[in-house]
Amino acid sequence: MFGRLFGSKPKNPGASRTELKKPRVNLAKRFTIIAETGQGSMSKVYKALDNQAGRTVCLKVQDLAKTTAAAARSTQTGRLSEGAIGQEIHHPHVVRTFDYGTSTKGEYFLTMEFIDGVSLTYIRQSRVLDLAGKLGYLIQAADALAAVHAAGFIHHDFGPKNLLINRDDQLKLIDFGLAIANTAVFCRPGNRTGTRHYMAPELERRDTIDERIDVYSFGVTAFEFLTGKLPYNFNVNDAMAAMRLKRDADLTDIRQVAPDLPDDLCALIRRTLARLPKDRWPAMSTLADALRELPVMAGRAG
Repeated sequence: MFGRLFGSKPKNPGASRTELKKPRVNLAKRFTIIAETGQGSMSKVYKALDNQAGRTVCLKVQDLAKTTAAAARSTQTGRLSEGAIGQEIHHPHVVRTFDYGTSTKGEYFLTMEFIDGVSLTYIRQSRVLDLAGKLGYLIQAADALAAVHAAGFIHHDFGPKNLLINRDDQLKLIDFGLAIANTAVFCRPGNRTGTRHYMAPELERRDTIDERIDVYSFGVTAFEFLTGKLPYNFNVNDAMAAMRLKRDADLTDIRQVAPDLPDDLCALIRRTLARLPKDRWPAMSTLADALRELPVMAGRAG
């Protein structure tokens, strides 16, 4: 596994993997719930004690109806579950997935390391950081995303809500609920899922995609983290109008919003946000290196 990140890249990473079949789990017996920490349209998230493993975990339990629908789709497409994908990715800045499976009631669940921390948005709004400090977080995020791509997957929902900073000031990329294998069957035209403000234009157009949709999402995240603003004006109530604006309108130039940013950093951010994938920065691994090599980072560990 570690060879995928630090050695030679497999010929078809992320492909030809099958979901493990596991015995169903009685969640009430295995876990002691400490607190509910989140709820979305598909799942509830808890801080829990895993009585079997003897550790505190983040327990995510999917709604039963959503589990049934997701299982049907997976049967048709061969898509790996969030837990199976999470277990394929090993990196200090990616949340660790411990276990996954189905409960005795038929609910899909997974357990991950519990991160006692805050979102990148909270950091932006509550801390005064110099440029090198901001870039330090962005480098950690770029490294995490590069690890996802090296393992053969596309995150598909990259953004500040899925970047947590723990008490040791370490960033963790979370939530592989929309992640897909970077293969032709999953990258074909038609998919338009994600968080709208951070979605690449080719997703909006329902075009063929690849890992460069994550590069674009990283660019939007970086633009917002560095300037406090998004690169598009989304102050419209009509969702379709907002989509057309983002797809067709010119970007806000980062230099107009933050005139004191260095030229080389501005050029890098512009390239991550290129409307056409062919013009976009090609790979997260080289992007992370480019951020480290900026003069402002001289003498700083990235």
